[in-house]
Amino acid sequence: MARRNRWLVALAAGGLWLGAAHAAPTPTLPTRAQLTAKARITPKGTAKDRFAAPELAHRVAGFTRLRAGDRAGALVAFEAATRAEPQDPSLWRMVGDLRFTLDQPEAAMAAWQEGLERAGDDRLLLERVLRGAVEQGDYVSAADAAERLAVVMDRHAGAEERVRTLMAYQSELATLAGDFTTGEQVARDLMKRAPEALDGRLALAYVHLQAQELDDAEALYRDVLAAEPAHPVALNNLGNIHYLRRDLDGAAAHFEAILEAPEAGPYNESIALSNLAELLQIQGGYRGAEDLYRASIDARPDGAWGYMGLAALRDITGRYDEAVDAMISGWERDQNRLTRLNMHFYEPEWAWQRDALIAEIEGDAARAERLWTQVLHGEVAVLHKAAAWHLTALASE
Repeated sequence: MARRNRWLVALAAGGLWLGAAHAAPTPTLPTRAQLTAKARITPKGTAKDRFAAPELAHRVAGFTRLRAGDRAGALVAFEAATRAEPQDPSLWRMVGDLRFTLDQPEAAMAAWQEGLERAGDDRLLLERVLRGAVEQGDYVSAADAAERLAVVMDRHAGAEERVRTLMAYQSELATLAGDFTTGEQVARDLMKRAPEALDGRLALAYVHLQAQELDDAEALYRDVLAAEPAHPVALNNLGNIHYLRRDLDGAAAHFEAILEAPEAGPYNESIALSNLAELLQIQGGYRGAEDLYRASIDARPDGAWGYMGLAALRDITGRYDEAVDAMISGWERDQNRLTRLNMHFYEPEWAWQRDALIAEIEGDAARAERLWTQVLHGEVAVLHKAAAWHLTALASE
């Protein structure tokens, strides 16, 4: 079964959990009321000045429409303003924000990115692109935004901690994008920048873990625990390492240590409970595993990991419709694939089972059939009955 690596930060739309203990910048995009409040701002200059400048005229029109509650009309006006004054980052922010509140997230990202191209590295635009890229699962763009934002913040006094947070985030996002070279280099740069801090070691350990360099990852995580014995990231990922080595008792001991930590919090507890559930599931303790999955979901209902584990359990116990229902709940919470990217299997059949269920949900019958066939002919016997059932169901559709 799968082990979940700890992640970094919970963004507004769901849980993201990376291997460092810092929060990435997560701007709160404006609500309808906040956008309307912006309409009370009056552009500087006389009426003659305002209407003599096309950009200001469009801006005034945009705020006027916002006051009237017409966000779509305001968007048209501010889009016109960007054409008249493309070097003003505030206009691109407004266009992107309005598109976002109008349920156009991809168009919002396009506006924020174009704003960066035309107006330069504006901090607020970079924050929006970073958040949007993560939510869309575009980790190449996210890593690039984190790097550029760190450069911007490094120009400001008193921003050292935030710069280090962004460097750790860049390392981990690059790793998720499969760029282990950049991930390692940024982590090492972070260690040089702050030798006594833990964030660089955690970022480098995450690179090694994702690259399956388990000895190197273990050494770094043990170094972290020597400094902070109850660190949940290090405990969880050492549990992952024991799991990947098929040392289930060692894995359980680390996950249980998270539950015993006085300041673990519901987020860490949820992941530890889900991991312990999977250990029970591997050993046939299905009733106990289901109880732990439910406890994991209760602790963090916004997390995908508990639902995905519960779906696998229901599937192997013959509750096929319930399995699909649970996987739908997990899939809805994992649209950027962060949970799936952080699942590690020592038996690939479990990954095929998960992905086959998701293929069914997404309506990709050919892919589902191919994956279930692989499961049926795989070496995990407990999955064979479920695979045969799903193949029969697919053939009858």
